[in-house]
Order: sequence, then C-alpha cells, then structure tokens
Amino acid sequence: MMMSILTEKGSPESVRIVEMNHSTSIMLDTALTCPRCDSNQVVKNGKIHNGNQNFKCKSCGRQFVLDPRNKIIGQETRDLIDKLLLEKLPLAGIARVTGVSERWLQTYVNTLYTSVLKDIEVWPKKRGD
Repeated sequence: MMMSILTEKGSPESVRIVEMNHSTSIMLDTALTCPRCDSNQVVKNGKIHNGNQNFKCKSCGRQFVLDPRNKIIGQETRDLIDKLLLEKLPLAGIARVTGVSERWLQTYVNTLYTSVLKDIEVWPKKRGD
C-alpha cells in the first residue's frame, strides 16, 4: 500500500506501509542523490561525530550527511566575540563561552585580520608643537 505525506520541509514523500508478522512498519521512499553530481550511486559511509549517518557518492567521491544543521552565528554573538577578542582571551575560551566552534572562530579572526589596514602611516611629531 502506498500513500503520500508531507515532510517537515513541505515536500511530499511517498510512504510504503509494510505488514510483517502482523505488525505494521512504515518505510520512507527517498531518492538519495549526491549534492555535487546528482548521482544515485550513494552508499552509507559510517557516522559523523554527532551520530548522523554519513554517505559517500561512488561517482565523484563526495561525502555528505542528509540534513546538515549549520548554525547561523547572529550579529549579537559576533559583537560579543569582537569585544572578547579585544580582551586578549584565548580562542578556546571565547569559543566555549559563545557556543561557536574553534574552527569557525579561527576563520572569523583570520577574516578580521585580512580586513585590517596593513600600511599605517605614522607622522613623527615635530619638536616644539
């Protein structure tokens, strides 16, 4: 028996209801495709650090998870990070307090560093002024 449901994202997915030994189980039919090459030659490839299933495309070799949860860092958090950086605290401490990853914080600091002017002209003070 096949029926259609709406997922969290609002897209319809087909559902197959299977009866086995007088118990009913529901299987979702999802076409698993690679986000890079759209190939359907995808195999399971272990789990990532948070327990989510990792997949690998046999065509292009790309590894991916189905529904990555990328956290958006808000402007409030960025402003707090800017203030903490001025206090010369370790990056690990700033990451722990603000809830961002050390990797993201290092990338953010590198971006800030590249935006700082490299050549600052300093005029010597004239005597007698």
